[in-house]
Amino acid sequence: MVEAIALHADLGAWTLAALAERAAFERHAVAVAAAIADRICAKVEIDVGECAGAFADFVEAVAGHQTGEPAPADFIAVCAGLVASLARHHVARYAAGGEAPPDRMTGAVLTYPDEVTALASGAALYLLRVRALTGVDPSVPLSPLIVENAAILLRHGGNQAAIRFRELLQLTTPWA
Repeated sequence: MVEAIALHADLGAWTLAALAERAAFERHAVAVAAAIADRICAKVEIDVGECAGAFADFVEAVAGHQTGEPAPADFIAVCAGLVASLARHHVARYAAGGEAPPDRMTGAVLTYPDEVTALASGAALYLLRVRALTGVDPSVPLSPLIVENAAILLRHGGNQAAIRFRELLQLTTPWA
């Protein structure tokens, strides 16, 4: 799923300071949801009210973290805060098109829309930063089973699972 986000990476460099503005936060959420919808050939609808709630939770989660040029631990905590805040809200609704039965990835997105959107949002922010620092993409193509498992763990594990987003999505790290 993370590879689908890379298709929308040209929408601008996402910075932590930019995400502290509601409009940029919403653009990021919409871009991620659109990438997911493109990946599974579905339609997506964004709930602006829920997005506002997720933004408020995100701002609260990242209060106290450095937003300029953060240390790796602060950056990862902010990504985890993004994942946790979006997972708690019904920001995106996906509707599969066509009459063919959905494949496993589509099924995972339709069953866990909040969690998949949240994980992909945090992963996208992480991916863009690591790629800018190293020139290397930290992601690997994920099987539907891994995406589904990560979504289930996030649904039931909340903040603790959000902190583990890199592990759940098999993202590499340039920091020791």
